[in-house]
Amino acid sequence: MNETAKYLFDIGEPFAAGLLEYPNGPLPMTYCRGYRRYYETCPLVYSAGAPVFPVGVTSGEISQGRDPSSLLCVFPHYAHQYQVYWKELKSKSPRAYDIIREFHSRYYYPGYWNHSMLNYKRILAEGIDRYEERLLAKPESDFRTALLDLIEGLRIYHRRALEALPSLGAPDKLVNALRTVPFSPATNAYEAVVALNFCLSLDGWDNVGRLDDILAPYHKGEDLRAELKCMFKSMQDNDRWSITLGPDYNDITYQALEASEGLARPLIELRVVEGMPDELWALASKRVLQGGGQPAFYNEAAIQSRLLSRIPELTPEDAKEFAGGGCTETSFAGLTYSGGTDLNINVLKIFEDYMYQCLPTAASFEEFYEGFNSLLRRAQDEQMAEINRYWNERARTCFAPIRTLFVDDCIDNEKGWLQGGARYTFSIHSDSGIPNTIDSLLAIRHLVYRQKKYTPDEFLSLLKAEDPTFRALLRSCPAYGVGDTECDGLAHDLTARFYEHYLNGKLDLGIGFFPTAHQFTRHIENGLVVGPTPDGRTAKAPEADSLAPVNGKAVKGPTVMLKSASCFEQKDIYGMAVTNLSITRKYPPEVLRGLVEGYFALGGTQLQITATDRQTLLAAKADPEGHRDLIVRVGGYSEYFHRLSPELKDAVIARTLFEK
Repeated sequence: MNETAKYLFDIGEPFAAGLLEYPNGPLPMTYCRGYRRYYETCPLVYSAGAPVFPVGVTSGEISQGRDPSSLLCVFPHYAHQYQVYWKELKSKSPRAYDIIREFHSRYYYPGYWNHSMLNYKRILAEGIDRYEERLLAKPESDFRTALLDLIEGLRIYHRRALEALPSLGAPDKLVNALRTVPFSPATNAYEAVVALNFCLSLDGWDNVGRLDDILAPYHKGEDLRAELKCMFKSMQDNDRWSITLGPDYNDITYQALEASEGLARPLIELRVVEGMPDELWALASKRVLQGGGQPAFYNEAAIQSRLLSRIPELTPEDAKEFAGGGCTETSFAGLTYSGGTDLNINVLKIFEDYMYQCLPTAASFEEFYEGFNSLLRRAQDEQMAEINRYWNERARTCFAPIRTLFVDDCIDNEKGWLQGGARYTFSIHSDSGIPNTIDSLLAIRHLVYRQKKYTPDEFLSLLKAEDPTFRALLRSCPAYGVGDTECDGLAHDLTARFYEHYLNGKLDLGIGFFPTAHQFTRHIENGLVVGPTPDGRTAKAPEADSLAPVNGKAVKGPTVMLKSASCFEQKDIYGMAVTNLSITRKYPPEVLRGLVEGYFALGGTQLQITATDRQTLLAAKADPEGHRDLIVRVGGYSEYFHRLSPELKDAVIARTLFEK
């Protein structure tokens, strides 16, 4: 260990020390040594009697409970590779602060979230020892040396846990299981859950993938709800993400739905096939009507056919590994590097700027509409070029040790996860404000070009003044979300052009671009930079949520609203097309099932449902402490209502709520 690394290690920054052990050295060795030093020294997080290890908060914040002088300020991060508490680091050691700042300037590329899931099926079936054997069979290289170094760090961490767990109150069953897994294959269902939990924590508790399929080979009818509940609670404590269930339903499918009751995380993605058992529909409906937005429903047939069409090299076996990462971004479990989401186009802001510049001179609506589409395509091209540049820079400066080790085919290709090593690599990126833009176009067509009620200049003047009478008129114009054939036709045309254009984009690394349509907080942030718009929205108000119509406009009920949502060109939204639906808890389960099946029959991709009532939401906003167990579906994820920002609470309350 060189002098700089030793200094960082001695002041209690082992991860940072590892990063500096190879000054200007190979990228894989730099990051893997950092991870090794972390695993050699990190706290062992466990609660006496828990059926799995670790449990609780295992990210860098774990050291927050210790003396400030021993605070871990530089630590691994599952998406960003590492994070730094800069203020605390500078207070702890100005010298260390300067060292890490210099490293940061060379190696850290600021960017966006990247979700993934390790190949847990393979880990459980082969054990980590087999990964080491595969590496040893490769020719000597920095890549091989780095990952072997990482595995040695994992061995040390595992050994430390085995030695400490008896004194920490661990049951013999857990200790005995860890003597086998995860380095050797799991031999029973309990060992499989223990191994899954252990390795999930190594990836920051990000996503599991197809939980019922992962555990199916080991399950012989055991009740695993307590073990699953413990693992799920750790995912929630770490603010992490999802599990996928189906399409091959088994007893674990039901146990997972039951074990997640009362928790906001993990997000449950239920893949719905024709003929899904009535008892599973009953349990899923029960969970939804309890509130909390769990599970979300996925149209299995539509998703499979679309992905197989989009990726010519995708095999049916690999396509079956579909799972949503993070909120819901498309992935193939254990086989994928995808963005999550890479960039976002604020379509409504582009429209606003275009409207003020071009509406006064547009001779017809068709001319105005075509000009907007041309501008939108240029914005898409700029976004795709920026993503490509960002991906190349990140590949040059970052390395993801755990994901490179455990995602196929990084070892076979001898390439890092961020360097194009995974079997399937593609960018997932988003947009916001399309429903608002559709309604804005409809209002302009109706009032300026068809009725000729206002000249373009008069229209823009009244809009900018936020005249309340004019705003009411705007909200009465033809709109998306009420089943109007002509309105839905414009929605289809705009989205077909928009999403199809991404098929033209190229990445230096990977397949290409998979657009998504899910807004969780971004529709609030993006609304802040947009003035009043012709859909009747006021300045700085949130934009529409994903595929949902503008709040208050879906006045003909949920069935008609979902019919309109199906007019979005969802077949090209490969990243995932999210539709939010808010209903009261009085909905009969059979009606809820009918809504889901009906929407999917129309080609809808995904439906997430919050069952609540406005009175409860308002009461929870006024008295957060009295409603700490209230869970709502936000946009791509569920969360405890009291933890939301004031703006996000208002956005959830403002949604159209369908009563039965």
